[in-house]
Amino acid sequence: MSRTRTDLLRLISISFVLVIHVTGPYEVHFVKNHEFLSMDFFAVLLNQLARFSVPLFVALSGFGLTSKYIQQAKKRNPSASGLSIAPGPFYADRLSKIGLPFVFWSLLFLYFRDRLDGPYNAEFFQGLIPYLYKKGADYHFYFFHIIFECYAIFPALAWIMGRGKSYRRILLLLSALAQLYMSQPSHIVFADWPRPPFLFSAFILYWQFPLVLGMYIAFRDSSGAADQRPSTAILDVSKDKYGRVSEERSGEPVVGRSYLFLSGLLFLIALLEYIYWSYRSDTPGDFNHFTRISVMVYSTAVLLLFRFWPERDSNPERGSIISYLSGLTFFVFIVHTALLRGLQHYLPPWMPLTLVILWILSFGVAMLLDRIVGWPWLRLALALEKRRSDWPFGRK
Repeated sequence: MSRTRTDLLRLISISFVLVIHVTGPYEVHFVKNHEFLSMDFFAVLLNQLARFSVPLFVALSGFGLTSKYIQQAKKRNPSASGLSIAPGPFYADRLSKIGLPFVFWSLLFLYFRDRLDGPYNAEFFQGLIPYLYKKGADYHFYFFHIIFECYAIFPALAWIMGRGKSYRRILLLLSALAQLYMSQPSHIVFADWPRPPFLFSAFILYWQFPLVLGMYIAFRDSSGAADQRPSTAILDVSKDKYGRVSEERSGEPVVGRSYLFLSGLLFLIALLEYIYWSYRSDTPGDFNHFTRISVMVYSTAVLLLFRFWPERDSNPERGSIISYLSGLTFFVFIVHTALLRGLQHYLPPWMPLTLVILWILSFGVAMLLDRIVGWPWLRLALALEKRRSDWPFGRK
C-alpha cells in the first residue's frame, strides 16, 4: 500500500471512531425499544459499520512500523535478508512518541476529573497505576495500552517474520487461530476448553492478529508480492486530467470489487449478530466489542479492500491534504471525547449534527495547534506529529 493509501485509511478510521462515540448513547435506547424505523437504529447501523476502525489502527501501526524498518534495512544493506530491530532504541523511540502523550494527557484529564487531589501517599499511587492501566484517564485511553503491548512484542515478531516466507505464513495462521479462540463468542462455543483468565479488554491476546496481519502485508509489499499480476492480464494505458500516463491491469478492479462485496457482506453479518445479542442483553457493553469474531473478519476484509483497490488518482493536491490531516489523527483521537461531552451538553440531541460539528471542531483545534506550536517536545506531548507536509489548504 502506498503512503497516500494508508494515510487515507487512517483518516477514515479516525472519522469512524468519532462515529462510534457519537452513536453510543443511541445504542442504549435501541436495545431497550428495538424501534428499527428510528434514529436509534440508524445510529446502530453507523456504529456497526464503523467497527473496523480500531482494529485497522492496530494493523496500520504494524504495517507502518514494519515498512519503515524494512526500508531502513535495505538502505544499509540491499542484499541483506531478515529483519533485526534493536529493542533498546526501538522502545526509546516509541516511548517518546506514545508514552509522553499518554502521560501528559492522562495527567491533564485526571486533573479536570479531580482525581489528583491526593493525599499523595502510598495508597494513592498504588491505586493510580492500576487505574491508568486497566481503565485509563478517559474511556478511550485503552487504545494506548493496546499499542504499548503491540510495541512490546513487535521486535520479536519482526525477527520471526524476517526469517522467511514460511515463518510469516505460519505465524499469521497461528495468530488467526489464537484470535478466533480468544474472540467473542468463542467463550460460549468452547466453554469447556481451557482458557486464559480474562484480564481486561485491551490485553494483547485480544488484539494481536491485526498487528500480525499489518506486518505480514508490509513484508509482502516489500517483496513485490502486491505488484505481481497474472501475465495474461490486459494492460490498460490511459492519461489522467494532468496528462500523466497511468497503467492498470484489468484484473485489479475485479479483485477490488470482490473485497468490496465481501466487506459489505461481513458488515451485514456483524450487524445481524449485534441485533441477535441485543435481544438477550440491554447493555451494549456486554456484547458490542471490537474483538468479536465477526468484527475482526470484517476489519480484515476492509483492510484488504484498501490494499487491492486500484490507485488511479494521483492528484498531488488531494494527496497533500490527506497526508496533512492524517498527521493530526492521533491528537484528534485523544481530545475528541472531551469535545464531545461539551457538544452533548449544549447541542440538541440530533446525532448527525453532533457528528459533523465534532469532526470539524476536533480537526479545527488540531490544525490550530499545529500552526502555532513549534517546540518539538511540546508537539510530542500534545500528540502532534512532525509536520509531513506544508499547509495544504488555499494553495495555488
